[in-house]
Amino acid sequence: MVLAPRIEIKQSQKLMMNPQMQQAIQLLQLTNVELRDMLAREMEQNPFLAFDAQHYREAGGATEGKPDAAQKQRAVTVQGTSGVGLGADVVAVRVDFSASEPSDTVQRLEQTLADTPSLSAHLIGQIGEEVKSRAQAALALELVGWLDDDGYLRESDAEICAALEVEPSLLSQVLAQVQGFTPVGVFARNLADGLRLQLLAQDGLTPTHAALLENLDLLGRGDLAALAKAAQISPEALPPYLQTIRALDPRPAASFDGQDVGVAQPDIVVLEGESGWQAYLNEASLPSVLVLERDWEEMATRKITDDERKFMKANVQSARWLQKATQQRAATLLRVARAVIGHQQGFLNHGMMALEPLVLRDIAEVLELHESTVSRSANGKLVQTPKGVFYLKDLFSTALTGKSDTAGSGARGRNSKTVSAAAIKARVAQAVSEEIAHVAPLSDEALVALLAEAGIAVARRTVAKYRKSLHIGSSAQRKRAAKIARAAGKPEAKSEAKPS
Repeated sequence: MVLAPRIEIKQSQKLMMNPQMQQAIQLLQLTNVELRDMLAREMEQNPFLAFDAQHYREAGGATEGKPDAAQKQRAVTVQGTSGVGLGADVVAVRVDFSASEPSDTVQRLEQTLADTPSLSAHLIGQIGEEVKSRAQAALALELVGWLDDDGYLRESDAEICAALEVEPSLLSQVLAQVQGFTPVGVFARNLADGLRLQLLAQDGLTPTHAALLENLDLLGRGDLAALAKAAQISPEALPPYLQTIRALDPRPAASFDGQDVGVAQPDIVVLEGESGWQAYLNEASLPSVLVLERDWEEMATRKITDDERKFMKANVQSARWLQKATQQRAATLLRVARAVIGHQQGFLNHGMMALEPLVLRDIAEVLELHESTVSRSANGKLVQTPKGVFYLKDLFSTALTGKSDTAGSGARGRNSKTVSAAAIKARVAQAVSEEIAHVAPLSDEALVALLAEAGIAVARRTVAKYRKSLHIGSSAQRKRAAKIARAAGKPEAKSEAKPS
């Protein structure tokens, strides 16, 4: 058989996405803050695009002529967008430790301090004041970017020296200085080292405290007898030392956490009305787009080249489309938010335990939208509710499916009522927070029984999975933690459930 080429006509359907469709999808998944930042960048490139009403007046809505760069900058600054997108708490810049001039380090410190908020700025300010050596200041500045979220420098000396190509002696000198910075404990190498630095700062480090810090694993296991033996004291003498250690801060950088991420503004606000809770767009954070049609009309009457006319026409068309796209984004977001809030009235009245099962498909069918459109609309959007600020996607939760089995409750059968997974997690968290852990912490089997009393049949392994996702330890772990707390003479800490 001989194979020969042949011409064949085939008909098929394809979705071709032009640049405008791609940008519309991108706009839909942006938060209000991200949208404001994007519009600020577009405004700098498009002379016919106004950011808001004030910029519209400054840029030509009420006066002749186009806005200059200074006007644009003023408009952006007034709206607070000049700092949007700067983020982060990590300084990841390379420094030449040998060739820097004295002024280079100072300029570097000033520039990084201006661009870096919170803990990093706090530490960099101390570097500029306390570290006089050029090479040491440059290395200290580099080490700021190596700190983890707790404020610890986890990497070994060998790893740091190899990565930064510095001598161990220089690293040792710098660490001796920066470990004296505030917050006390920052730049420690681990938890024990951080607690040691705090005790040193309080002039309260005794040999007994040092021995206890060297055996934190015994403290974590709740083996108080072995801990007392390691510290060479009697078990009865432990409580005062444990109280001192418990009063220390295991996360020196924790006080800067909220400042590092900035204050997030909700995209949706939920208010109570006559017919129940209703969702509204947050006008305070929602940017608007205005087109400088007056400028376009004026320019179109002037004698300009074809290329200039083509350029201006493309820009005004782009501005008109962006205005329409942002309006469509706002309308879609509001529709999705109101559909979700309308479905979750029980949650708004009674909390997470009353959250109804809801998936993207449910909202998509009600609004006659594609699931991907609903997903993009809800992704990353914050909603302010009477129960706190949540991500809109947090109000979606799958229904509890399947049957309870013999490994769990010992009974088979469908759940007596449909409950969302999030509501079950909330019930588990509440039950654990109300237990008396040092007497009888609730096992997974006991939690299954409590849920069954509420008409929710669920397997033990499902409860264990939800408990772990909330970062709640097992009953044995909680009992050990309560035992340590009682030995330290502190009120028993409630279990804190954290969503995964």
